[in-house]
Amino acid sequence: MDKLQQLSVFRRVVETGNITRAARDLAMSQPSVSRIIGELEQRLGVPLLLRSPRGLAATEAGQLFHAEAVRILDRLEEAEANVRGAQASLAGPVRIACVASFFNQAVLPWLQDFLLANPEVVLEGRLDPKPIDLVGEGIDLAIRFGPIREQSLIARKLGRIDFALFASPSYLARAGLPTTPEELAEHDFCRLNVSSLTNLLTLDGPDGRTVSVEVHGRFSADSVDTINAAARAGLGIALLAPWSVTEEVASGRLVPVLPGWRAEPRDVHAAWPGNHSLPRRVRAILDILIEKTSAEPRLKAR
Repeated sequence: MDKLQQLSVFRRVVETGNITRAARDLAMSQPSVSRIIGELEQRLGVPLLLRSPRGLAATEAGQLFHAEAVRILDRLEEAEANVRGAQASLAGPVRIACVASFFNQAVLPWLQDFLLANPEVVLEGRLDPKPIDLVGEGIDLAIRFGPIREQSLIARKLGRIDFALFASPSYLARAGLPTTPEELAEHDFCRLNVSSLTNLLTLDGPDGRTVSVEVHGRFSADSVDTINAAARAGLGIALLAPWSVTEEVASGRLVPVLPGWRAEPRDVHAAWPGNHSLPRRVRAILDILIEKTSAEPRLKAR
């Protein structure tokens, strides 16, 4: 059995957590993938995968072997690319983790021309609203908002995003339009479920004044799109990126609250596992994101 094939099959099984999906990605039969994993475990003399009704997960030995397999395969791909030259076509899967709103409104349009020019690159968007384990989930690149706390990741800052307050005309007609930040304490908020966020909202005013106020609400969700929808439905005030609600504001479905006041901007990063080099196709996508964000005025907070 080709050891490189074993490495490739094992890597895809770990990163998908599923024999059937790995077989589909590799254009192999499910029995063939299962046989290769069995032969690899037999050759190494240790179990590499834990099998359960929920899927497959790497054992401790499997995690170590997966990291080495990724490093070997990436170096091989890099070496082949160097030999073939820069004009060689790009091919293979790229998994990007990002919140749905930013992926749909920014990342996907930025990558449209690249995908059309490289038909053998297969892009998969993992639009989980919460940060996920990049290595365990087989993610090549993640777009994160706020600080990067995992020391195992390499990060590249792409820009900063402003946040401001918005509400529907129906909510403001019912609850009144706040004219000072202090009045926000008496209003309902549609809040994003993020562990780093608290009830304390700090706003910077156009005159340089900073005000902190404790806010509460009866609705929360872990999706920015859902918070947007809740605000449009009149459930409360929402803290949103102004550029993400331009259509809602233009159509009158949302109205700025306390115009000129902004919450603290959040840094936007591209992040990837630091235990292996980026495949050429992933590096190409990262380069596009860096180029696009550097020219994007919406990612330059005031």
